[in-house]
Amino acid sequence: MPSQSPSRLREAVRGAVGRGLGFLEASIRPDGAWPSRMYWNLELTGSAEEELAPFVAALGALTLAACADPRARSLQNRSGEFIVRSMRHPGVWRYWPNLPNDLDSLSLCSQAVPWHPWVLFGMNLGCLPTAQDGRGRFRTWLAPSNEADGVDVDSVVNANVVGYLASQGRNALGEQAAAWLAGLVREGNAEGSSHYYPDTLDLYDALARARERGVPAFQELGALLVDRIQARRGPDGGYGDTLRTARALSALHVLGAPPEGEALWATVERILRRQRPDGSWPEHRFWQGPLPPDPPSVGFASVMLDTASCVEALVRSIPFPTDPELDVPRSPSEADAPEAGHARASREPALRSSSGTGADRMQERKIVRGGTPIVCLASQSAFQQEAGVHLALSADHSGSPVPRISIEIVPDPAAEEPRPAEPAGKGRKHD
Repeated sequence: MPSQSPSRLREAVRGAVGRGLGFLEASIRPDGAWPSRMYWNLELTGSAEEELAPFVAALGALTLAACADPRARSLQNRSGEFIVRSMRHPGVWRYWPNLPNDLDSLSLCSQAVPWHPWVLFGMNLGCLPTAQDGRGRFRTWLAPSNEADGVDVDSVVNANVVGYLASQGRNALGEQAAAWLAGLVREGNAEGSSHYYPDTLDLYDALARARERGVPAFQELGALLVDRIQARRGPDGGYGDTLRTARALSALHVLGAPPEGEALWATVERILRRQRPDGSWPEHRFWQGPLPPDPPSVGFASVMLDTASCVEALVRSIPFPTDPELDVPRSPSEADAPEAGHARASREPALRSSSGTGADRMQERKIVRGGTPIVCLASQSAFQQEAGVHLALSADHSGSPVPRISIEIVPDPAAEEPRPAEPAGKGRKHD
């Protein structure tokens, strides 16, 4: 039985989420970086070195996408700015400046800033085939490899990559990798399939989120993933450490099969009990190194990422309304969140508008030429609004991994629509 009534538990969750978001507001850097720490052991003991990797900011921003609180939206926007500043052409990222570009960072960062033109037009997709091994699986690092196939193939990294491809409507490119991942789960071989992520729950979590984005090979894995995750549940409602408990609970919500009743209350209370007075949750090892074939000996953790994961689990489990007066306009990255799992070609015109400066506007629209859907990012200045045109960039994804980009002036559909008559006495002002 829960130690609190449902109404008191709901209020406790509201308070915990508020304190957690308050901690994140104070701890995430003004430039949007999410600090993490590197320990020279797997137990996270002794001295640690602070890091500011775009990978962590992206994972944190994606984790906060489930929270409708305006503070979470603001943190997502701030994180997106840092992620974009860390980007290299044509839409790639590095964990450390002295390391090669890596696909884990690429896939997560791209999903965190889907509105950036290099991501929106799929300009980084051409990098992915160069990183596939002989079985179609993705190596982690975008660098020449002299090692045998499989040495640098990580299951969680592959799940993140195929999830990104699904969000781009490019499932065919990740079909072999997705089949390999599905086989790991069905055959019970997930244990030890990841070098960089220490817990099998990390793979199940990544697969659940990739499934939500529309990876075809994962659609029939839902019940099996639920069973695998639930097998980790302990008598106190936990699924391991607090980080894994939070992410397992969120993954079950994503899969549409969260615990119910007293089982849910027990897990929620377990998360609540671990929160610290400053609003944070203790850090746990989430990823590890060094690069293979060396065995893992270095642990990485971020108290900000643990806190965001617990906030996500709580708001998914015990939703509560936010004050509409405090709500803020949705940013481009936020507008993508409800569309996870849908191919880009299925999106409707005028999906989202970014908050440009002054009278400038930017919109993503879908146009069709010769039966082929083409994504169009249209930028419209105040002058162009008066002229009824857009300066448009369009990306044609048909027939090539790298899209064909074109720039043109196109009519503004809104300018062609008849406008309602203005009431008398309220016409346009004249000088």
